[in-house]
Amino acid sequence: MARPEELGEEGGRISIAKDVISTIAALAAGEVPGVFAPTGEAFSQGPARRHVDTELLGGRIRISLKVSVEYGRALPEVVQELQEKVKTEVERMTALPVEAVDVEVIHMVFPEERA
Repeated sequence: MARPEELGEEGGRISIAKDVISTIAALAAGEVPGVFAPTGEAFSQGPARRHVDTELLGGRIRISLKVSVEYGRALPEVVQELQEKVKTEVERMTALPVEAVDVEVIHMVFPEERA
């Protein structure tokens, strides 16, 4: 049986590193309005990707994100949008199923921090 991050293809096998999956997840997170890395920086910045953890479990992916959310946003709505965006993009780009996207909100970003 192939490792979870490997896809069988005619003519060969494709391996996808966990770091690549984490990068896709971070970039997708950066597209959700009001979501930032815990330090308040955009997820598209290199260091922000360290707040994304990817596990490969029997052919499925589990992603954990630590995020900051802009003050004034409804947390359940923002987190649900984030989970859906990350799941959709990772599955679209890797063709691997995402079992779960766990989100831990650990900081609020206030307007004066964004100025």
